[in-house]
Amino acid sequence: MAMKMDRRAFLKTSAAMAVAVSMTGLLGGCSDGDGSTKFGRFQATVGALREKDNAMVGGVAAEWKGDVMVKVRIKDCSEDKKPEPVYASSHFYLNINGTSIENYAVGDLLEKDGKIPLTKGQLKEDWMHFTLNADQKDLYDAIAAKNAKVIFTIEGGGKREIYELDYNAPEGYTFVKQTV
Repeated sequence: MAMKMDRRAFLKTSAAMAVAVSMTGLLGGCSDGDGSTKFGRFQATVGALREKDNAMVGGVAAEWKGDVMVKVRIKDCSEDKKPEPVYASSHFYLNINGTSIENYAVGDLLEKDGKIPLTKGQLKEDWMHFTLNADQKDLYDAIAAKNAKVIFTIEGGGKREIYELDYNAPEGYTFVKQTV
């Protein structure tokens, strides 16, 4: 049996659907729909990895130093007019072959003291730098040889997400969220 819908019924139904759709946006809060997870007062996700070293500077060998850079996307969700900065050492952790890398370096995403300043609702996506010293060159070499197990963890607001580096992703070195 077919149901006939007049103009008035159609408009009422359309209005109800519009309200329902707009409410789902309100319930989403801080979400951008990019796969980020809310970690208390910020939401974040991880993307790619790059590495570089200073093996030869101007033709002269210097004391070796390597940088491992992780692409991080972070957004303020605090609703504060002047949000406190997010400190990398309290929320973002890099582990290479079981070794925690704790040398956060200033540059791109991080400012002095390893902080990420955000304004209300601000979204940033940039490289988080970690410095490897000469004693950790084997870890750097393992990444370059594509045989290191590289884990990046984000914690905050009672949540924890673990990402593992995939060397074979079509986009290059890319982190993949691990499911529990």
